[in-house]
Amino acid sequence: MKLSTIPALVCLSLFIASPVALAQPQTQPTLKQITAEPDWIARSPTNPRWLVDGSAIKFSQRRQGLVGRDFSDDYLIFLSTPDIFIPVPITPENPGPYFLNRGDWNNNHTLRLLNNAGDIFLFNASTSATTQLTKTTARESSAMFLADKRSLFVRFAYWRDSNWFIRNLDSGWENQAADIRYQDAPKDEAEGDELNYLEQQQRDLFQIITLEDQREEMREDDTKAWRDTNPTAVPGPFYLGKDNRSIGAWLSPSGNHILVATAPKKRPSDPTDTMPDYITDDGYVSIHTVRSKVGHHTQTPVQLTLLDLKAERIIELPFTNLPTINDDPLAWLKEANADDPEEAGDANESKTDESDTDESTDEPKEEPKEETTKPRPVSHMGTRWNDAGTIAAVMLKSHDNKDRWIVLVDTTLEEPELTTAHHLRDDAWINWAFNDFGFIPATNTLWYLSEETNFSHLYTRTHQGTIKQLTAGDFEVTSPTFTHDASFVYLRTNQNHPGIKELQQLNLTTGELKAITKLAGTVESFKISPDESQAIITYSNINSPPELFLIDLEPNPLLQTQPKQLTQTVTREFKNTPLQTPQIIAIPSTHTDQPIYTRLYLPDSAKFEGPRPLVLFSHGAGYLQHANYQWSYYKREHMYHTILTNLGFIVIAPDFRASSGYGRDWRTAIYRKMGYPELEDFKDAINYAVENHNADPNNVGIYGGSYGGFMTLMAMFLEPETYKAGAALRSVTDWAHYNHGYTSNILNTPDIDPEAYKISSPINHAEGLQGHLLMLHGLQDNNVVAQDIIRLTQRLIELEKQNWELALAPIEPHGYHEPSSWLDQMRRIHKLFITELK
Repeated sequence: MKLSTIPALVCLSLFIASPVALAQPQTQPTLKQITAEPDWIARSPTNPRWLVDGSAIKFSQRRQGLVGRDFSDDYLIFLSTPDIFIPVPITPENPGPYFLNRGDWNNNHTLRLLNNAGDIFLFNASTSATTQLTKTTARESSAMFLADKRSLFVRFAYWRDSNWFIRNLDSGWENQAADIRYQDAPKDEAEGDELNYLEQQQRDLFQIITLEDQREEMREDDTKAWRDTNPTAVPGPFYLGKDNRSIGAWLSPSGNHILVATAPKKRPSDPTDTMPDYITDDGYVSIHTVRSKVGHHTQTPVQLTLLDLKAERIIELPFTNLPTINDDPLAWLKEANADDPEEAGDANESKTDESDTDESTDEPKEEPKEETTKPRPVSHMGTRWNDAGTIAAVMLKSHDNKDRWIVLVDTTLEEPELTTAHHLRDDAWINWAFNDFGFIPATNTLWYLSEETNFSHLYTRTHQGTIKQLTAGDFEVTSPTFTHDASFVYLRTNQNHPGIKELQQLNLTTGELKAITKLAGTVESFKISPDESQAIITYSNINSPPELFLIDLEPNPLLQTQPKQLTQTVTREFKNTPLQTPQIIAIPSTHTDQPIYTRLYLPDSAKFEGPRPLVLFSHGAGYLQHANYQWSYYKREHMYHTILTNLGFIVIAPDFRASSGYGRDWRTAIYRKMGYPELEDFKDAINYAVENHNADPNNVGIYGGSYGGFMTLMAMFLEPETYKAGAALRSVTDWAHYNHGYTSNILNTPDIDPEAYKISSPINHAEGLQGHLLMLHGLQDNNVVAQDIIRLTQRLIELEKQNWELALAPIEPHGYHEPSSWLDQMRRIHKLFITELK
């Protein structure tokens, strides 16, 4: 498609403005329109990437139509003509290859190794020429230059068929880096099993048997001696045990070491749920296996081993010296439950019939010895080598979600061991975000993100152990990207407003943090150009779906250059649809020092004087930000709020405690009490609307999906005096039936913290229902399985509750796909609010 040649400044201002002002005539949104296949809004660009020579940008776009929506097509935008950006489709007629800007550079940034379609290529920056280095049916990946300064030749390494290989770039000679075997090491004859009677008798009687034993021993000694002295042999074999399996192996850029993470070979057989599918192509019900429940999912413990390829030795790296690794951060809770008569009653009762004496001796039974404290099991979260290949950094997290460690392995030491570079303890849970780390290019200095000061910030640690905080303040830092010369690092931050994310540049010499963009919206992602002079950003705003822009990273301050819009995918129909742009307001909290940022949609005060019915929208995920200047994941709900305001409703959508963007304390406020801080924030938001915008406190409704559905149920069951009607979509009704990874972070596990599950699960409060409740759920939901809502349905039946309704969508997963299902869902919600609140 041909893009407009409107000057960049004008183009950007038009783009950021509400679509209401862009085209005429306008038509008010309808339920059928907002739930239609979203092609009518835009087919927004995704996954933008630079080509390796910086000549073009590649991006993906969803194919048009109901049939094509599950497919993506790739496009190129060539930058040779300034201000004229025409996406060119990549088709079988012009397949490329188009090499992307990713892969390992050599030291002086003249050569780059590229991976494409499972093969390896070499890019020459001075000539822009690309040479194919491998062409095999196997898949080569992770290609990197080796940093062995002693070698006279340029060597590179790559991963193929579960092994590392090293190749000489000039001669093409290839060798396997190591012979790693998941077997037990052969036993020496002296350490072998004792001979049984017949075996020993044969040797006592027949000299030839003894001679053969001696010859075999001599043969093995010769083989080992020649192998150990053969400089052309593959290092090894390294025996890592028949009961282990690999979960990762990382070759050092020096080529001298491999860091291996292993786990038990035997995989747990955890119980899983099943999910029936009723709408099938053969007419028979099919059964699908889905995830296990919280507390019934066995996490994989890892161990680290360092292989010294030159000395051919295995160096175990135990975790015993990690800070707090032997502590049990939940010991207090386990002890409290053991002391609780209600929790321990059955167990104590069962012991009353047991004798306290040993029947055979009539003596008191010996108390069992207390087990020696063992290190808690940990998960591997990533490994990074410094450029020289002498130091490895590994991130580990405890299975109980309370601790995160970054450990270093210095291979220059005679006896390498794990050294803790950074330890983060969170009494609630370690965030699954902000776990980026690595080495600053060409240095031994570690960098990492940490929430230790409440907000995610960037830190460095020198090899000598000096830690420095590079960013600070009540804002979050994400996506750190360092320049090749380590002069700058580019970051996304919400420094100016919690709901605005901009691209910023941090000078690593002066510490100055400078704004690169000032768009007052959301920079969703960015990619730096190969020469580091420009970046492509994905940008959106409340009523502006994502588009790609090109920005200068070192703009001329005299020219005041603006970002150049590369794509224009928003449709005319969407531009002609008048959508309300909500206010983002900070509502004072009666429970915390931080305000509650909220989207506020208001009706026309001249048409609707009030009191006005109020609808509260609760976003999903829990840890998600919705009160921000970004095109929302909840685009249909966002457009629906314009329909409601056109009918005189006020709509509020608060970022309750648990939401992202506001720091660690806001995130973890729900620990062991999900639903309660959120309801307090909802009440503050409702009171604000009543006091400041004439909302009717007697006509309040609530709706939301997933976590928002859970919150709808908690609101309807725990505060029936506040909420007259609610629509709960794809709701968690009992946290003991949800997955392990998410739930165990916030509520621990049911066996350890049963009270947290009891108070946090709506099914345990269903007796409180008084208002009108609509429940909607997809039967193909493999995230929140439909069993959840069916169990609550049975509970409501047994409680003889009235004024509730359940609508099941037979073919829909957790997030509905089909426009007809979306329309049915939104019509039911709309009918509920019109009937009960107007």
